[in-house]
Amino acid sequence: MPYVHLNDVDLYYETHGEGPPLVFLSGTACDGELWKLNQVPEFSRDHRVVIFDYRGTGRSGKPSIKFTTKMFAEDVALLLDHLEIRQAIVCGHSMGGRVAQLLALDYPDKVGKLILASTGDAMPETQGIPLKLCLGLVEKGYERFIREYACTIGFTEEFADSHPDRVERFLKVRIANLPPIEFHLRHVIARQEHDTSHRLGEIGISTLILVGEDDHLGSTSMSHRTSADNLVYGIRNAKLHILPKERHHYFFVNPDAAHRIIREFLDNRGSV
Repeated sequence: MPYVHLNDVDLYYETHGEGPPLVFLSGTACDGELWKLNQVPEFSRDHRVVIFDYRGTGRSGKPSIKFTTKMFAEDVALLLDHLEIRQAIVCGHSMGGRVAQLLALDYPDKVGKLILASTGDAMPETQGIPLKLCLGLVEKGYERFIREYACTIGFTEEFADSHPDRVERFLKVRIANLPPIEFHLRHVIARQEHDTSHRLGEIGISTLILVGEDDHLGSTSMSHRTSADNLVYGIRNAKLHILPKERHHYFFVNPDAAHRIIREFLDNRGSV
């Protein structure tokens, strides 16, 4: 198994395919496995796709220390150095988009193009663990809460009712290797403390912002749909694409549409 020891932690990573490097960054407390359902098969046809498990998740090390999105971005930068990748396309979903922003800000030479999917620049109202999340964990237990939360934010009721087998396939991967709850909460805190709102104007590279039209649900009052507007306003070379009737997990629900938008953006074929 491919591991690299960086910043006093062992990180698990995988590469697939050949071509321009394309790095996928997962959401809060998620390992890299979900990308293998759709994005790795699609983009490894003509890209060198890189996925990895954040510290605290999957097969990577789990040190009991404070986590920050800045730390995660540094881990990615060092992983790129290890893989001898000078510059990559970076796609971050949810918390991964926050990490991607810092990678572009703190290591600008390493990012050729930026894809920010259902993410934001700050959580102005809640800096700690959201009360809604705490109550859910206490009332339902860890695994049940993650399952129900993933369904609520990720899938419309129509999709969940019409495709229960597909939802269960997603959940099987999402739940297969949950990190210990300590590290889930450390990731949540890192996400909540993230703030690049005052630095968005420093991002000068071409940026695609993706979000679902119905991506309004979450553990805080700041929705991903609202956050997307903040990003496109703050990043001068950003283009916004809203996926109709989608929530948070369109990379799984409607991968063909998401992939088409990304490919058009990467190929510079007109507007997105």
